This record gives sequence, C-alpha cells and structure tokens, in this order.
Amino acid sequence: MYYLMDLTWSMRDDKATLESMGKNDQCEPTYGFRHRLKITRDIDSFIAQVKESNVTGNVDNLEAGLDALMQVLVCEKQIGWGSNTRKIVIVATDGWLHMAGDGLLAGIVEENDKQCHLDSDGNFVDALKYDYPSLEQIWRVLLRSKTAVIFAVTEAQQAYYRRLSDLMPEFTSVGRLQDDSSNIIQLVDEGYREFVKRVEFIDNSPDYMQLRYTTDCAGLYRELQPINRCENIEIGKEYKFNVEIHLLEYPKDPAIKNITVRIEEKLISNEAVELDIDLRTSCNCEKNKKPMELSELCNFNGDYVCGQCQCYVGWIGKTCECNLQNSQNRRELFEQCVAPSAGDELRTGPICSDRGECICGQCYCNPGFEGEHCECNECATIDGSICGGPDHGICTCGTCSCFDSWSGDNCECTTDTTGCKAPSNDAVCSGHGQCNCGRCSCGESFFGPFCETKDGEQPALCSSYEDCIRCAVHEINNIPCQDLDNKCREKIGLYKVQLVDATDDSLNCTFRFSDEKNVCDYKFSYELANNRETLLKVQNLQCKEINLIAAGFTIAASIIIGGLLMLFCYRCKIMYDDRKMFAKFEKEREQETKYQMESPLYKSPISNFKVPAEMETSVL
Repeated sequence: MYYLMDLTWSMRDDKATLESMGKNDQCEPTYGFRHRLKITRDIDSFIAQVKESNVTGNVDNLEAGLDALMQVLVCEKQIGWGSNTRKIVIVATDGWLHMAGDGLLAGIVEENDKQCHLDSDGNFVDALKYDYPSLEQIWRVLLRSKTAVIFAVTEAQQAYYRRLSDLMPEFTSVGRLQDDSSNIIQLVDEGYREFVKRVEFIDNSPDYMQLRYTTDCAGLYRELQPINRCENIEIGKEYKFNVEIHLLEYPKDPAIKNITVRIEEKLISNEAVELDIDLRTSCNCEKNKKPMELSELCNFNGDYVCGQCQCYVGWIGKTCECNLQNSQNRRELFEQCVAPSAGDELRTGPICSDRGECICGQCYCNPGFEGEHCECNECATIDGSICGGPDHGICTCGTCSCFDSWSGDNCECTTDTTGCKAPSNDAVCSGHGQCNCGRCSCGESFFGPFCETKDGEQPALCSSYEDCIRCAVHEINNIPCQDLDNKCREKIGLYKVQLVDATDDSLNCTFRFSDEKNVCDYKFSYELANNRETLLKVQNLQCKEINLIAAGFTIAASIIIGGLLMLFCYRCKIMYDDRKMFAKFEKEREQETKYQMESPLYKSPISNFKVPAEMETSVL
C-alpha cells in the first residue's frame, strides 16, 4: 500500500493527524510530486517522513494528483512494489485534479509518456515538460499494473470523485475523509476489504477467438452463470470458474499457427494461466481425390470428404447419424438438450446442463449425473446399494424417495418398531427410550437393547432367554436339547449363540445349570444384531463333577499355609516396631546429653565435693 498525500496548505491539519507528535506548519516552495519513502514495514520511518514533509502553497484550486499517481504506478523500482501482491494506492486530497490539456496554461503541449521521471531524491523532474495524464492513460496503467486506488477525500469533494470512480469502477473506490484525516485507518480498512472481496478474470484473447467464463460463485447461483467475476468472496470457500474457448474465425494471417492466451486475475500481479493453442486450418488428407459418396462411414446419409462427413439435407452429426425430423436446423435439435427455465424462452442455457453430450437431441450424461437434461445428480451408492436397495426406496433426481416403513437420506432406517420391543413386552424401548432406525436410544439411567435395565440392577430380560440358554448349555455338556430350541424361536424369533471366554465383562446375566451330580452357574448376555437377530453370548464352560477329597485337602493346605504366613508377618511387624522404638529412645538420650553439655542455663542437680590433697592422709 502506498500513501499518496496532497501536501498543499489546505491539507496541513490532515498531515498533523498522521504525525505521532510535534507540529510543523512551515511552507516550502511549490513542487509537482516528491517520492519520500519506499514501501516498508517500518511504521516509525513512515511517521518520521510525514513529520519532515512540509506543506506547500496552492498556486490554483486544482491539484497535480494524476501526475503523482502516474509516477507511483510506473516507477515500480523506486516505489518498491512487490511481486504477487495486491497493490493499493491511497490518494488523500481535498481538491479537484488537473486533467490532460490543463498543461496548455503553462505552455506544455507534449502528451504524457507514461514513463518514470523521478530523480535520485524522488523528485518528479519533468513536471514542466509533459502534460497531465488523461483518465484513459491512468486506466490503462492501472489495468497493466493491477493496482487499486482509494480516493480519501473530504465531504465537499465526494461527488466529484465518485463521478471519476464511476469511469474506472474495477480499480477505484471513494471514501469520505474527515476534515483532519482522523478516520484514514478506517478508510484504508474498508477500501482494502472492498477490493479483496471480489475476484475477476481477464484474458488477452484475439478478436477471432472468444473465451466464455461460467461459474456458480461457490453456490451463490443455483446454475452456472456466464460471468467472469464473483462478489463478496468468503475466506475458506472454493470458487470454480469454467472456461470455454471458441474459435470464431481463422486468423487472416495464414502464418499464425499457434497462439498463447493468458488468463489472469484482474488485481493480483504475476498470477496467471497460459494456454498454448494450436490452430489447424487444414486436414492432412487426400484433398484432390473424389469424395466417397453415400459413404458407409456416414451411415449412407452423407459424403465422406477429407476425413469428415458432409451430411445431406435433413441429417447432422459427426457421422450423419441424426435425423432432423421435425427440427428445422441443428440449433433446434440442440435446444432439445437444453433444460427449460423461466425467462429463457430461447433455450440459451448450457447443453445437457454442462454434464453430458447432446446426440441427436438426446442427452447422454457423464458419470454421476442423470435426468433428461443431466440436471440431476445420481444418488450415492452405500454398501453396494442405492437408496438402501430396491426394497427400501428409489432415486429421484439425486434424492432418495423411501417406501413405507423406511426413512433416512439413503432409506437405511426402518420405521418398524418391532425390533425395539422386548420379548413379552409391547412397550417401545420398555417405555424408557426412543426407537431410531429399529434400535433403541435409551434415556438417562437406562441401558440394554430394549432400555430394559436400570443402572445398578440386573437386566430384566435375563429370564426371558433362559430356554435358549438352557439349550446352549445342554449342547456344551453333550446333553440333547430336545424341543427347547423350538420354544426359544417361538418366543424371541431368530437367534444365534456365541460361546465366549469366561473373562468377558459383558456377561451380565446368570443361568444355573444342575444335573444329578453337579450344579454350575453360566454367565451370559444378549444383544440385537443389525439384521434384527438376537445374539446370545454364553460362557464356554463344561460343568464337571467336583472331587471332594482333593478339594478338602486343597482347602486344608491353603488354611495352614495362610496361617503360617500370617504368623510370620505378625512377628516381622513386632520386630520392626521394637527396633523403631529403641532407635527413638537412643536419639532422645543423645539429644539430652548434648543439651547438658552445651546449654549455659543448665544446672546439674548433683553436687560434687572433693577432699584437699594434704588432708587425704590425715586421720581424724
């Protein structure tokens, strides 16, 4: 971003606003344009340059803004414009602009050459040599340099600059500047957002070639629109543009065999797509030979000439395969492949919705699309079936239409609540939940396939499956199941038994099995499979006879060994406590002796008396 500021005397209060401190109202001699600072990230340098810039006297009521703007645009090296960037120039002024032809007042007749004329100090040295640039010259330089201009002007000049901006709407915008420029940051922010929220593509295709752009602007339009720009761009969205190339006529110069077309975004530099296009004006065929009349290659409806079919009247197509029948011409035949829409009586919309090929007035859709005009998406294939299969629903223009008893985006959910009802209970999900897609979604504090079990309690349906479990346990222990299997199927329908390890934590029901010799408890659980089949998981355990003698010896040995271990542990604890108490006693006695030796306040309760040496041998 380049800040281009009018420094005439009337703008002195605006300049003061940009200064972080200090005041400078010194007036220096008039000049046309002076470049003071290359584009930089150093804000302090910018403020310093603003402070050092003195205002000048107004020679007339018009300003040389276009002269300055032209130099800012063409002097890329001196200004410091970067590549692959958005270029924005802020023009802050409170006056009108000199236009091309005003230089005649000073005797200047030479047209502006759109070249850089800045010296090493940044002064525009040829201000008195070249006339002011015209708006057409400014527009062409803006187009070439891809630069946006924000005119920050006072309220009195808004109407003038809006009329000027209307002549270059794709590159310019106008914002109202407060009398002291106090809202300049807001204008910069709003102007920048206005430019970056739109994207527009241009190209340099020659007159004999046309590039047609279509886009839906990331879903803004329901159908592709023949436009090359999108407004209100949102970050994170993908905007797709389709480009079709049409050769309107062959170039007049027969030497042109190859051209390069450049497609680029209008306001972003150095980002473009280049298309290398080969032009073929003739076929490499035997031109001098006679055509093959009524050729089989043309379905006997035309002559085969120079590698292609020339169809007889009433026939069209690459191989003359299409009969115009009631159509007057090729256009009417192709119009049959255009979907009708309101306001498009001429059928100018995309052929086969741009999703297929029109052959003989009938659309043949690309993979993934269907419909008379390929206007519909195909329904997704999930688990090898469309809309859950032919028994669940049918696909209608990209949307599944479900039959009765089925619902969901792909008709994958049954509305039948039979699978949500527990055996011998007509309440859906036991009255503690909702049935979704044939399965129960339980409320708080309830769980189980039918929401039949409350937290902390044994499942309420364990007894309902005892016949099935009894049959499974009989088979584990090689006992005939008799008619228990039939009784189970009558009660719960389809079921399947799965033998699992005894350590499976999901086994939350208990079945007691007893015969003449043994009594065993079997853990089991129940759940519903996706195919509405009840899966019973049963503990894989064979009930065997217990050896009472061996069991008695084992229990006795366990008691004796356990008692000895307890005595040993008790003895170890007593020894540990004794040693701990003795160590504590020793420590306290040591501390007492130390206190007696070191404390000046300590006075021993023991008095010592010693007999003098000369009296030790005397006899009383």
